[in-house]
Amino acid sequence: MKMLLHIIFGFSLALLGLSAGCPGASYSGQAVITQNIPQDLMITLERQGGFANCPVYKLTITADGAVVFEGRRCVKQEGATIKSAISQEQLKQLMTEFDRVNFFSLEDEYWMDPRVCDRVRSDDKEAFTSIRVNGKSKTIRHYHGCMGPKVPKELTELENKIDEIVNTAQWLPDKKGR
Repeated sequence: MKMLLHIIFGFSLALLGLSAGCPGASYSGQAVITQNIPQDLMITLERQGGFANCPVYKLTITADGAVVFEGRRCVKQEGATIKSAISQEQLKQLMTEFDRVNFFSLEDEYWMDPRVCDRVRSDDKEAFTSIRVNGKSKTIRHYHGCMGPKVPKELTELENKIDEIVNTAQWLPDKKGR
């Protein structure tokens, strides 16, 4: 059963182009294996700091695995644009993560809105996460000071997974300082 779930989750993103954001779409239960990353794939993660020393940067990842890191504040090289790359397998991991959190079905904003935030902590960091795939795109604004049961923890997990796969830590100061 665990293996079947792994296969379904690991490859169900292939259905994203067919059913992303469509409430009535259904999944046949058969794993669909995609050999290629969609040519229009683009993932971005932009982090903006609140108080303190929160890093401010933007990551852009494209279908060929190219990564562009734009360091803005509280990073090792402020103002620098650094190019890197990840593998096709890592791209597939990222696509699987977007699928796992049902990204296209989440709210567009988790920011100071009483419909989704029970409590709001001021001066916190925020993240803008987006994906474009198979002609569909979505961006989510996630203010980390927006708290409550309607704010999916999976969104924070996705943001952190993008950083992990790209290895953003290589461009950020050590915890002890710069």
